[in-house]
Amino acid sequence: MTLVVILAGAAAVLTNPTILRADPNPTARHESGTATESNSRVADDIALLDRLSNAYSAIAEGVQPSVVSIRSLTVNEEVNDELKRMFGDEDFQPVPMTGTGSGIILDTDGYIVTNNHVVEDAGRVQVTLHDGRDFLAEVVGTDRMTDIAVIRIDAKGLHPCRLGDSDAVRVGNIVLAIGSPFKFGNSVSRGIISATGRTNVDVDIDYTNWLQTDAPINPGNSGGPLINTRAEVIGMSVAIATESGGYQGVGFAIPSNMIRRIANVLKSGKKVVRGYLGVEIKPVNRTEAEVYGLDAPRGALLGSIFDESPAADAGLQSEDIILSIDGREIRSVEDLQDVIAFTPPGTKTRFSVWRGRAARDVTVEIGKQPKNFRTSSSRLGREFRRDEPEEDEPISRSDKSVEDEQAELGAEYVEGLGLYAATLTPELSKRFRVHRSVESGAVVTRVDPLGEAFAQSIRRGFVIQRVNDEAIENVTDLKATLKTLKDARGVRMELRVGRETFTTVVRLR
Repeated sequence: MTLVVILAGAAAVLTNPTILRADPNPTARHESGTATESNSRVADDIALLDRLSNAYSAIAEGVQPSVVSIRSLTVNEEVNDELKRMFGDEDFQPVPMTGTGSGIILDTDGYIVTNNHVVEDAGRVQVTLHDGRDFLAEVVGTDRMTDIAVIRIDAKGLHPCRLGDSDAVRVGNIVLAIGSPFKFGNSVSRGIISATGRTNVDVDIDYTNWLQTDAPINPGNSGGPLINTRAEVIGMSVAIATESGGYQGVGFAIPSNMIRRIANVLKSGKKVVRGYLGVEIKPVNRTEAEVYGLDAPRGALLGSIFDESPAADAGLQSEDIILSIDGREIRSVEDLQDVIAFTPPGTKTRFSVWRGRAARDVTVEIGKQPKNFRTSSSRLGREFRRDEPEEDEPISRSDKSVEDEQAELGAEYVEGLGLYAATLTPELSKRFRVHRSVESGAVVTRVDPLGEAFAQSIRRGFVIQRVNDEAIENVTDLKATLKTLKDARGVRMELRVGRETFTTVVRLR
């Protein structure tokens, strides 16, 4: 599936239960003269639908003046250079690339919020109001990490929107989406909120935690509002999940509370400054919760602690699970990211940390997020890629069976993990490019792509050095330790890859 950074939507159906209720004796009702009552009830139901329809119209008409269409022009030098080569330099006229989107009027001073991707790198931004007036807009500020931008026009008689509380949004709430799909300005569609807190969306945006909707949205809706039944903006459309490039029923919107927070900073002409912890984090699943002694999957599990980071200075450790910060429960990785990002640098915070099967408090002074920081960046990810076999090092290209090949390496199959491992030797260190600082352990020589180890990103060339609290010197230690843990749901494993040490939990059953 390919995710396209545009808007999305769908429709909801309201059914009156009195219409669906079966009449146990329709003949008797007719004979007793109740046909008139039935007709009256149907008329009441139709009147109810009329009132509902009129309510939708009133909501749309009240918000449409707050929605603008945006046309951005960008000169792409590479494209124009290619056109020059194709048609010759003589009298060549460079042509701009045109993008379209939508925006939401924030106040009577002319500030408008939209998506960063609508106006990014634009040389000219033109805004068309609901009443047909056109204005050139100034890009006041942009924030790539949330895909939010603020622009401004010099205009009178503007109709600002009302931003609602996105934290109060519930799955199933009816919403309207307004925007300019395919350049058709101020188009309205209807749907519901189909999910909240949606993350792991495959787009190049760091902070998501989006609302999901089925309200129909298409290219050109980006930056337009998602509206609740109180005519409040509770989100700004940003992306759709699609395999066709058009609407397929799954769309996403930036929550209004995020819009309010970022837009207020950008309106002031400042850059968004975010907090920084300096750790790698991962979610806590059911197996990890059991391995670490938690009563349920919750919190965020720390991986590597970066050197000279706020986390290192505070004494946070790899395998700590962050349960809360200043009393606010951390339910997921995204919760931790959001809390840290929007805590001002220099703030001292109280972390509740699960360590050694007990909770403890740690005071952490939040740092300032480094330039060019990405939430998806990973030092271990870079190490993984560097340690992958090169093209001149084929994997299993002979006619030998897997068992024969692994036997020649001295490797044994490790039941439960779904991998082959061998005692680390100088020859195997050279073959799998193990870092020279690693002198012992069980080196992974092959991983079943359908096994649990592969699912936890363990690859060949990784060296297993510890299982739970037991040191692993060789493959015999590995198999013996796992045998004693045969009734466990999962195990904690410490591995070396390149210069890095990392810990992961692998499910056994």
